[in-house]
Amino acid sequence: MSCILRVWGHFDVTAFLAGTDLTPHHVWREGEPQRFPSGIARDSGFLVAASPADFCQPEQQVEDVIAFLQTHHASLLKLNGLLTAADPDWDHTAAELDFGIEDRVGTLDERGQEIVLQGDHFPRALIQLAGQLGLGLTVSRYPRTLPEDAEA
Repeated sequence: MSCILRVWGHFDVTAFLAGTDLTPHHVWREGEPQRFPSGIARDSGFLVAASPADFCQPEQQVEDVIAFLQTHHASLLKLNGLLTAADPDWDHTAAELDFGIEDRVGTLDERGQEIVLQGDHFPRALIQLAGQLGLGLTVSRYPRTLPEDAEA
């Protein structure tokens, strides 16, 4: 899972999810104990995979996420309305798509040239869909796992 839809706010997460076909891999509820960060949850939320593509496949992540947003458009539009109604000062950062991308700087590209600058592109279709649904876009860069690291 390298692109995660992360949602949090003051809403009934159980009731919302019951009315969708989203399958979160983590759910938390306001007022309940949580492991990380430790203590009592100050809000409710969930995490769901929007793309199963690897960290080294940003283009595939984008394709997967566009399909995910199209498939779940009605549920996510309802979520946007639910979160903004519950918290009028909400600035649309309580729901975001977090793209996990492998850090390629210092590695060699397909022509054998060292990569000195990394840029990843979000196409207009993704930005439009995310905007319609009140979703922020985040890129989390992760160190590259070298083949010898994988064997250890």
